[in-house]
Amino acid sequence: MSPIRVGLIGLASASAETYEGTSWTANAHLPFLTKSPNFEIVALLNSSVESAQRAIQKYGLPNETKAYGDPQDLANDPNVDLVVCSVRVDRHFLTVRSSLIAGKTVYVEWPLDRNLEVAQEMATLAAKHNARTIVGIQGAFSPIIRKMRSVIESGQIGRVLASTITGSFGNNVDAESKNVRYFLNREVGGNPITIHVGHSLESIAAVLGEFKTLRSFSTISRPTIDIKDYSVGGAGKVVETGARNTVPDQILAYGTVEPSNAAVTIKFHAGKEFPGQPRLDWRIQGEKGWLRVASPLVSLNVGGPGIKLEIARNETNTVEEILPETDEWDELPVPAQNIARLYEAYRNNEWYPTFDWALKRHEAIDGIWKEFDEENH
Repeated sequence: MSPIRVGLIGLASASAETYEGTSWTANAHLPFLTKSPNFEIVALLNSSVESAQRAIQKYGLPNETKAYGDPQDLANDPNVDLVVCSVRVDRHFLTVRSSLIAGKTVYVEWPLDRNLEVAQEMATLAAKHNARTIVGIQGAFSPIIRKMRSVIESGQIGRVLASTITGSFGNNVDAESKNVRYFLNREVGGNPITIHVGHSLESIAAVLGEFKTLRSFSTISRPTIDIKDYSVGGAGKVVETGARNTVPDQILAYGTVEPSNAAVTIKFHAGKEFPGQPRLDWRIQGEKGWLRVASPLVSLNVGGPGIKLEIARNETNTVEEILPETDEWDELPVPAQNIARLYEAYRNNEWYPTFDWALKRHEAIDGIWKEFDEENH
């Protein structure tokens, strides 16, 4: 089998001092795509041909890798099988629209775009042109999530009664990094609600089932925040004072899930966690016991070291740690591990999340925004 030929959108060539973003493309996609014999990067699309050429050199990609600055040129390339988009959220549809119309397979990072309406338009366009779609909402591929699901399905804690997730975003209360300044701008669409809450909804669905009902309350506790430069040369210097924040930073969502009808509560807050406590604490109560995840990281979809999964059994009054299964992708850098499992699911024609699947999460996020707007009109 010849490798799947990838056109990658968003491999930044800028230096650390000038770059704004999370370097997700380089950290999460590149390690797998350059290692796997089953995938091959054949083209890059950046804001300009020159930027793409610099990225090819910066990351040591083959000289024959095509450099594009126009989405249409990438869509026209017959040698690209799979288009992978990992740019800022509000530029997703802009950069993949031509490829969807061309009927290519398109992988877009989560969220699909800045709101439900654009996401629906993307899914409709993909269906119209028979374009296969993938979305980077990778929580269901996490070994921890898979282990939780198998424990519950095997009946070890009995019927699920309730579940509570408490998490902190892990940022500073008094400032936001210039690299993710757009987190404060609702219109961009990439922020703690869409990213952290959205990924958590996916993890809950993977472990406990889909929400039957979902209600929420959210508020903005920090309407203005200073922007700081946390890069090596920036040393935490304030680059903008009193930036306006239009995204809730205290979020409560709650409802019941199928098939257990269990009550589920999610509470996220800005800032760091209580000292000595996990950044994310997820507890699931069953008739026979408890399942608990304590994580130093809020993003279970990414994973990382230090995550602890425990089961408490009522019958024996014991608590034991449960270890997830391991695989070859554990050798990759942490951000790339679950992304690798998602790519492999696509390659092997197993289940993977599509644009239509992602709409379920977009609809839930849209509901949270609507309730916020009703409270704050």
